[in-house]
Amino acid sequence: MFSGFIGTYEQTLDEKNRIVVPAKFRALFETGLEPASFYLTRGPERCILMFTPEQWQRWEGAVSAATEAKEMKGSVRNFNRIVYANAHFCTCDKLGRITMPPPLVEYAGLAKEVFIIGVKNRMEIWSAEKWNEYQSRVLDDFEDLAEEIYK
Repeated sequence: MFSGFIGTYEQTLDEKNRIVVPAKFRALFETGLEPASFYLTRGPERCILMFTPEQWQRWEGAVSAATEAKEMKGSVRNFNRIVYANAHFCTCDKLGRITMPPPLVEYAGLAKEVFIIGVKNRMEIWSAEKWNEYQSRVLDDFEDLAEEIYK
């Protein structure tokens, strides 16, 4: 039973913009006949959001439900344009790699070292530099975050 994506995995972006999707993530969705496939798009903090097809559909439903009455608000239009115009569907090759689209590589500032992290209902791909900076910044406020969430 799938209970969510967890963990942090350091990977290498090769010269052809390919990264290996962690085996623990792939194993949840590969059927033996079909390789794992994912939707990628721009995410906040200059990371790349990564969803399985099923999770992409659920996420789209949640976004639609949250924005339906506000469809013509500028912020909703802008969000939808950024997310959907920059979305890509990719399938793992026989070695478990996906090829990162150049616009997403540039957006996220990906270099040789990258991290793929599990974030409950999705994965995120971060440049090592941005991930380390993000963690340092957010960890300083972790206690306050926990208090705010659990109030």
